[in-house]
Amino acid sequence: MSIHPGMKMLAAVVVLFLAVGMSDSVILNKCELKQQLQTDLTLPPNMTDVLAQIVCHVQLTSNFNTSAIKTITEPKNSGESHGPRKGRSAKSQGKNKGRPSSKPHLESAEDKNEVWTLYGLFQLSDHVVCNPTQSYSLNLCGLTCNKLLDDDISDDLACVQVLINKMTAVIPDPKTAKHIRKMISLIYQPECVNAKASTYFADCP
Repeated sequence: MSIHPGMKMLAAVVVLFLAVGMSDSVILNKCELKQQLQTDLTLPPNMTDVLAQIVCHVQLTSNFNTSAIKTITEPKNSGESHGPRKGRSAKSQGKNKGRPSSKPHLESAEDKNEVWTLYGLFQLSDHVVCNPTQSYSLNLCGLTCNKLLDDDISDDLACVQVLINKMTAVIPDPKTAKHIRKMISLIYQPECVNAKASTYFADCP
């Protein structure tokens, strides 16, 4: 059976698109990420195990893929407790930029199901760290969300530093801290809570 020339052209375009998209993605490993974090982050003293916990979360949520993207539906009245919750669903998506919103305020959707889109290596939320263009965000890191999907993780690391600084401030802003905690609860992995640097990074140079 012959293939219509138009279909051949469409197939070629799709393959080219996929190749270009994948070229922006990098898969790190835990030792590489550990080195990057040690070089680029300023952590409070005695936070070695926290570094292991951060990298453990990255491994289990994005699998060290700099272009990972996921949407999570968060049910109303879910609270901010850690661990799995009934009614929450998550699925991988294409480059979905967020959720439509008819109300221009972040607090306005708290009485109904919310869709949070998590971006990049650290699975950072469009509600908190970046501008998704289709919904309101705190945009703490002053980024468009697609900046968290490329192979340059310098902006991802700078954003993580912003979050650390916000949470460890002498007087954290309550609204900001609330939304950062909620974002952390969405990517929370109980396996990582007790991660110890001495064992988790045992095979790293």
